[in-house]
Amino acid sequence: MEEKIEKITPLTNAKASINEIEWIIPLHFPFDWGLKLKFTTLPEKPTPCIIKHDIWMRALRINKKLIPIIVRSTGKIEKPKLIISTLKPFSTEKRNIIGFVFNFHGIKDASALYDFMDKDPILKKIKGKLYGFGKASLMSATVFEGVVKAIIQQQISFKVAESITANLVKRYGERIKFHEEYLYEFPSAERLANLSVTELRKSGLSWKKAEYIKEFSSAVSNGFNPEDLRNKDTKKIIEILTSFKGIGNWSAELVMVASMGLNVIPADDLGVRKAISHFYFKDKLQSSETIRKFAENKFGEFMGDCIVYMLMAYRMKL
Repeated sequence: MEEKIEKITPLTNAKASINEIEWIIPLHFPFDWGLKLKFTTLPEKPTPCIIKHDIWMRALRINKKLIPIIVRSTGKIEKPKLIISTLKPFSTEKRNIIGFVFNFHGIKDASALYDFMDKDPILKKIKGKLYGFGKASLMSATVFEGVVKAIIQQQISFKVAESITANLVKRYGERIKFHEEYLYEFPSAERLANLSVTELRKSGLSWKKAEYIKEFSSAVSNGFNPEDLRNKDTKKIIEILTSFKGIGNWSAELVMVASMGLNVIPADDLGVRKAISHFYFKDKLQSSETIRKFAENKFGEFMGDCIVYMLMAYRMKL
């Protein structure tokens, strides 16, 4: 990794702070940062991620420190460089910050995935249109964040869910100012657990969803650690998550794929069913069970990534 100071395109007319540090990281595989960011539904609202002018921003709590992170890219798709900015006092967390950014955005060599996609004419065409997207990104920085977001997304459009999430983040998430922007972290379990259902509903939540989020947050606040689920197999994860009120199989599978990066399919998700039905069943909507069996047999170890590519291609009408 190459580390040096290089002036980043400012978000405002304000000068870069002398307290700022930037890490410039050459990538040795094709990567299209602009394409990666197009998958965001409400880019300028804090969910808690914010995107402006191909610049990604959020705050993240690492080792009890609230750290502002700004990411951009420069160079061509074949020879890109990632630029990560934060404040100098947090340079001791360099390894954790860079590791988070790469894992969250799926910034990995996708050559094995592309070789697999080239063997199928439909996937090959999608890959050609979305070349450089890389591996699948995550929806959340923590399992707790992912569970709350999954509850919010139940039975409403993703756009509406993201708007509610942004309201929740702005009201109750911690924030830190960097580059004249307020960067947000997702609200903590303790913060949400201490709110009344009425207060939670001010973000746009229904009574039931507010109750579910408060109950789950209280469990976490009282000692349940969602991060421990990363050490369980998928059946055990589903068993544990569905023991909480308001969390069913769909929510549990969404958490596993979008917050933990596991190779599972949320087959009950209408968007997933529509995308796969469009590309492989001539737009005839298939049942959840049919979609699950088809995807597991067809895509194998690359299932999660292939589903993300199909979702993006379907939404972009490629």
